[in-house]
Amino acid sequence: MLTMIRRALALVPCLAVFAGGMPAFAQNEVPTFNAFATVVAKGTIVRAAEKQAMVVGTLAGPFFIETDEGPQQAGSVACAVSARADQASLRLTASGACSFTAHDGATAWGDWECAGYQLVGCRGTFKLAGGTARLAGATGESTIIWRPTAHEFKKQLDGATLDNATGILLWRDFKLTGK
Repeated sequence: MLTMIRRALALVPCLAVFAGGMPAFAQNEVPTFNAFATVVAKGTIVRAAEKQAMVVGTLAGPFFIETDEGPQQAGSVACAVSARADQASLRLTASGACSFTAHDGATAWGDWECAGYQLVGCRGTFKLAGGTARLAGATGESTIIWRPTAHEFKKQLDGATLDNATGILLWRDFKLTGK
């Protein structure tokens, strides 16, 4: 029970950063947490080479901080994505930028990149680079994992294909280093 209370108290600064209300964290303390977002992906697929396709689009949905008592919604996230899929090797590389919006309107943003496989997703690095209001000056980094799931393809008159998908974005060992 005491361990659970200590873990919950350790997450309070992390929740405060994204959900609002309290100082971000004590001086010399570097909070680490896990977070995720259930996202809807919308994009356009364009052939980039004989056996390669590019997807350019967005990933957006509610953002949650993981706690010992379950997920706590902290706001929303919208991410731009540019992904290249090699149909011969099934390799996938992607990069983009994300903007987080807390319930009180404060925002934070950062860049990400990852590598993996089609139909599985990818793993890489996310770097938080700043924010507005109470998140001004927020910096940090984490591992980012993108796991797309169900896809819906729609062929357009110009030959491009629209891709609507659902999935999850995960931020693992997110360390807030500045604020």
